[in-house]
Amino acid sequence: MKKRIIASSFSILLGASVLFTSLPSVTVFADENIDQEITVKQQEINSIQQQEREMKETLEQLDTQVNQTNEKIEATKKDISKTKKEAKQLESDIKELENRMKARLELIKKRARSIQTSGGATNYLDVILGAESFSDLVDRAFVINTIFSADKNILQEQEDDKTALEKSEADLKVKLDKVQNELKEVEELKEQLTYQINDKNSLLAAMEEQRNAATLQLKDLENQKAILIEKAKAEERRRAIEEAQKAERIAMEKEANSAEPTKNNEEKVQKENEVTPVKEKTETKQETKQETKTETKEEPAKSSTPVVSNNSSAIEKAIQVGSTMVGRSSYSWGAIDVKNRRFDCSGFVHWAYASAGVNIGRSTSALSTQGKKVSTSEMKRGDLIFFNTYKTNGHVGIYLGNGTFLNSNSSHGVSIDSLSNTYWKNAFKGHVRRVVN
Repeated sequence: MKKRIIASSFSILLGASVLFTSLPSVTVFADENIDQEITVKQQEINSIQQQEREMKETLEQLDTQVNQTNEKIEATKKDISKTKKEAKQLESDIKELENRMKARLELIKKRARSIQTSGGATNYLDVILGAESFSDLVDRAFVINTIFSADKNILQEQEDDKTALEKSEADLKVKLDKVQNELKEVEELKEQLTYQINDKNSLLAAMEEQRNAATLQLKDLENQKAILIEKAKAEERRRAIEEAQKAERIAMEKEANSAEPTKNNEEKVQKENEVTPVKEKTETKQETKQETKTETKEEPAKSSTPVVSNNSSAIEKAIQVGSTMVGRSSYSWGAIDVKNRRFDCSGFVHWAYASAGVNIGRSTSALSTQGKKVSTSEMKRGDLIFFNTYKTNGHVGIYLGNGTFLNSNSSHGVSIDSLSNTYWKNAFKGHVRRVVN
């Protein structure tokens, strides 16, 4: 009988082993929500990578435009240099023309004085009437006509030179104004392109940061899935062992019944069959409940509330502290590095007001909802003004009044800029928040 029990136990354990190896894929036991989250996160990473590729293509196009603009600036500067050389030559020609006109004017004055001294037209008539013969009369009339013609030519030449002088001066002024305006336009275009490139680079850095964060989240989800798979495997192993143990007890009972065991032994076996599974089921239920409780625990969400301070002196304090960084700092995405004087736009605004004892948001999205919104006609010194650069409310600064604002931008670091600047004018859509009254 002992041999039969051992053989039966071996066959049961072998069956349990076969049962375990033929179980369905363990992914069935993985949390389907995690699989969905992994798919969404992978799609998010793919989307960010596509945006990064598009942004790099845009940057290449902007770089090409900058190079073309630089070439145009150089060509315009050469035109200006050439025009200035022409101006110098024209000035020399004008000087020579003025000298001719001056000499001619002296001649005209001399002729006028001569006519006046000799009695004018009456004297010329005496010359003609004093002719001794007809041939003499013709000669005298010819001489007088020549004198009058010469005087008339002198006056005409003087008038022509005067007209030419005025035209040359006007043409030169027009040409100089034209090339100088062209230079101003291309330099403004270059400045706008520089702002765009810096903003696109900032956006690219933000995308890279977002992609890295999404990649870490994806890895975390994959780790969670791996843990669930291991738990599923452990659970299946536990169930297989339980099934094998149960089958073994049943086999032993059958063997015992065939050998007619005593009533006490039968009651003992029955008690074990009834009590043990209940105990194990209770423990399993408690463990599952504990695991579920642990896995579903979440951190409470943190909320941000708008901040409005009634301390008006904080405005001047914030502007005074912020102004100490003008021309002495650099732009760095996501930075508030006072020691090394590196800030992004929202970090600079946050730091300036924090230095004045006013706690406001750290990001442009947080700042764009704080305090109260005011119209552009009501905005005053200390208000926060927002710009739609690479996104809506992508840039923020502190309004100083008279159309100027204090900000940290990707082109100059902390600087004071004008709302009349073409780039800022186009990016400002009238969003103004008052965080300090």
